Amino acid sequence: MKDSNKTSLNVFTTYFIIILAFVLIRMLSSFGLFAFMGEAGEYVFSIVIQIGVLFCLSIFMFSGMQKHPIKQTFKFYNYKKITIKAVVIAIVIGAIVFFLNIFVANFFDNIIAIFGYKFKPSPKPTSYPIYMLFVNMIFTAVLPAICEETAHRGLLLKGCSAFGSKKAIIISALLFGLLHLNIEQFFYATIIGLFLGYVTILCDSIYPAMIIHFMNNALSVYMGFSSFYKSPFSSAFNLLTSFLQNNFVLGMLFLGLLLALLVWLLVFLVRKLFVETTAQTFSKLQVEIYKEVAKKDYLADIERSKAIINGEVEEEERINLEKLMIDKNLEMGLMTELDRDLLDDVGKFKPSATVKAIMIACFILTAGLTLFTFIWGVI
Repeated sequence: MKDSNKTSLNVFTTYFIIILAFVLIRMLSSFGLFAFMGEAGEYVFSIVIQIGVLFCLSIFMFSGMQKHPIKQTFKFYNYKKITIKAVVIAIVIGAIVFFLNIFVANFFDNIIAIFGYKFKPSPKPTSYPIYMLFVNMIFTAVLPAICEETAHRGLLLKGCSAFGSKKAIIISALLFGLLHLNIEQFFYATIIGLFLGYVTILCDSIYPAMIIHFMNNALSVYMGFSSFYKSPFSSAFNLLTSFLQNNFVLGMLFLGLLLALLVWLLVFLVRKLFVETTAQTFSKLQVEIYKEVAKKDYLADIERSKAIINGEVEEEERINLEKLMIDKNLEMGLMTELDRDLLDDVGKFKPSATVKAIMIACFILTAGLTLFTFIWGVI
């Protein structure tokens, strides 16, 4: 129990420092910290936030506080290899999540608009050379997918394991949504965060969540590029949108059918992803355990034979399958010592007052700043 409280304290202390650094750098940026760099300043800001704050603090600060090797922290954060087939499935899921996200974002945008929130239109670029597509892919899709997932599905989700899977998913998703510090992004980011947390636990690997996150952001970047050049894809999308707006009944019917199809596909592919990741790993684990049990039974038979020959009677040693499974998980690198310690406390963990205080401080700070964006939007 003390180990779980120590880990939870280190997790939320690290995340609180991440929030403070995130906010401070954003404030300094708004005051022109990177202005002297011109257009490059925006990308330097992104590197500092993504790599410097979200990734490096999540890895190095937490490792230092836990006194763990960096390699052990990566393993604890579920940096576990997946198959090519799992990668392909995750890519398709990411595309589906992008289109579902359009529904979710529009729904919540309409709600906050009722309360008077005024949306600020995104500035339209005067030019969009092809190399900028790749630059934007790196800074809008690649870096957030790696760094934001490390902080939220790595540090927070795994660090809150002792709270139980459901609470860990909710905590990591809410803080993921709030750290965007934007009322427009909070709702759909939280919904996606819940899904990504579920997928990470289901697959026992952070890579599917990273791929899905990347695809969602990458398609958004491509849509902007496609729209600028009025490509056939963009034109077809705009034509469909116009048709749906001008034909309300047909539009609602089409959207309803499309939504149902996308949700069905999502559920189907998530199951396939589970089979390709956790199910395969579990099968390998079962084979290793079967070998170990067979080995122990063979050795026990030899000892019993010796006892019979020598006229001795020995008590038969029983195999502890639960302990054997944990030992094999550790031996195969499927879990760390920290995983085992946190797993032991699930269902009986009671966070200390200090852990609760820092966790609440994380929520208050991010929620307060997110609320201000709503107020500023109204004003």
